[in-house]
Amino acid sequence: MLMSMLLYEKPIFTSLTICLLMLVSACANNKELEKNLAPDPQLKNNPAFSQLIPTPTQNSQQAEQLKADSTSEISSEPPSPPVILTSPPIPELETQPSPTPLLPTPVPTDDIPPVSTPTPLESLVWKKALKDVPVGLHQYIADVSKLGVFQKETKNQDNQQDTTTLLVKPQNIVSRRIYARWLVNANNKIFANNPAKQIRLAGQNETPIFEDVPQTDPDFTVIQGLAEAGIIPSPLSGNTNIVKFRPDDSLTREDLILWKVPLDFRKSLPEATVEQVEEAWDFQDASKIDPTALRAVLADAENEDLSNIRRVFGYTRLFRPDKTVSLAEAAAVLWYFGDQKDGKSAQMALPKS
Repeated sequence: MLMSMLLYEKPIFTSLTICLLMLVSACANNKELEKNLAPDPQLKNNPAFSQLIPTPTQNSQQAEQLKADSTSEISSEPPSPPVILTSPPIPELETQPSPTPLLPTPVPTDDIPPVSTPTPLESLVWKKALKDVPVGLHQYIADVSKLGVFQKETKNQDNQQDTTTLLVKPQNIVSRRIYARWLVNANNKIFANNPAKQIRLAGQNETPIFEDVPQTDPDFTVIQGLAEAGIIPSPLSGNTNIVKFRPDDSLTREDLILWKVPLDFRKSLPEATVEQVEEAWDFQDASKIDPTALRAVLADAENEDLSNIRRVFGYTRLFRPDKTVSLAEAAAVLWYFGDQKDGKSAQMALPKS
């Protein structure tokens, strides 16, 4: 029994012995390896080597230095303000105050009578003077007045000389003398820049054409000039039986149109019959118009709304050729000279302010 146990344990002992020897050999080898890997004492004592391989103390010092440096840099610069992300401001729309509407400045046209700034009509003098005049004639009178066609001057509220002339008592009857004077004056002022359309005054030493208008008459040069230009009937125009002008007689509607229309068309007027005038105007009294004036009345119808008859008398089926004319009506006739294609109003002739 003992023998068998010894025989069994011997291989085990042998194995353990071998393992122990191997461990001792390995430890010896490790010491040799550690000896080989240990730093060279010469290099360890070299300062350069100590700089390349910092010690734990050096590492700690460097970390402290870096922390101090970074702290000083941060403390030396002012802190940046915090960035706040906001949406861009929406620009406010600039609200412009609505302009005060202004009355449009009237522009004269050939078809519609323009309305000018009624400066003279704003004065108390004018309001009083025109109170009995039809409203439709007010602006025509004001424009002609601004041209200085009327002779009597007025003063404004500050007792300063007005730039216009006042039409005194406009409802009074106009004489042939005054209308002849206004006709020449208005025509020459409206065409002040067109000498070819102006009426030339007669010379003071001319032989009188009319028996009742001598050289000493204050309106001799005007009345004589109209006769010499063939605008009013006279012996010079073939009317040998007209030897007197009758300057102080009242002006009639027939003479109003007869003298004015030639200055609108400035050419020979067409022949006219009573039937043609009735058809053009629907006048019930066309047969009462003098044959000399029929041509002028018919030609005036061609100007339609710019015609003298429509401008002064409005719509009417009676011409009443022998009816007298007021100062206001005579002034309104002189507001426009010309036909529909080529004409000029008193307003157009006014100086631009």
